[in-house]
Amino acid sequence: MKAMYSLLVAALAAAGMAAASAADAPFVDSQTVRQVQKTLSDRGFRTGGADGRMGPQTQAALVNFQRAEKLQPTGKLDRQTLAALGVHEQKYGPATIRKVQATLNARGFKAGAPNGTLGETTSTALRAFQKTENLKVTGRLNPRTLAALGIPDDSAATGSTRGAGASSAMIREVQRKLADRGYRPGAADGVMGPATRAALMEFQRAENLGVTGRADRQTLAALGIGSGLAAGR
Repeated sequence: MKAMYSLLVAALAAAGMAAASAADAPFVDSQTVRQVQKTLSDRGFRTGGADGRMGPQTQAALVNFQRAEKLQPTGKLDRQTLAALGVHEQKYGPATIRKVQATLNARGFKAGAPNGTLGETTSTALRAFQKTENLKVTGRLNPRTLAALGIPDDSAATGSTRGAGASSAMIREVQRKLADRGYRPGAADGVMGPATRAALMEFQRAENLGVTGRADRQTLAALGIGSGLAAGR
């Protein structure tokens, strides 16, 4: 009876950890996986091709990369691994992508079925749309492209790379403070990109804080950033 109770406790604990991990996991689409595969290949890790699928070879290459970078070798695309690879995580969730696909289709750009996945068909349609609107042709979603499509930017509610609703002013201040302390967050552009996130994680390690890559309250306090800017979070 005691053994069964121990097994039940262990199972519940594992489920809780898995749920917490899933809640913190970045949204990753096939295009992001393809970019990861190309980056891994460029760095000498064999992924078996850039097909946009997280297959066994890609996972094995990811584990080898994580070990080389002294990250937890999970074979999963967490935020730390994406930052170490210099790959931007997808800011927008399936609901926003479905709206984008429906709007592109309605405007005559063939984005495919509104399935909430930013695959190659949707990316091609996005590039065509961006070209006609004189926007930077990336095939990816960004605030300007969403504005041109007439779709609200809800990335703060769906896991934006800026963090949980962090304002651009606050991120710029974070970037300046990190640079002043000798970390390399990149330009003070108000965007929580891979360079800024990597610098933030390095700072958090040095300060014995939780290494999240996010501008949470403890990290802001350690950087000496006041509550006025933090209120925008």
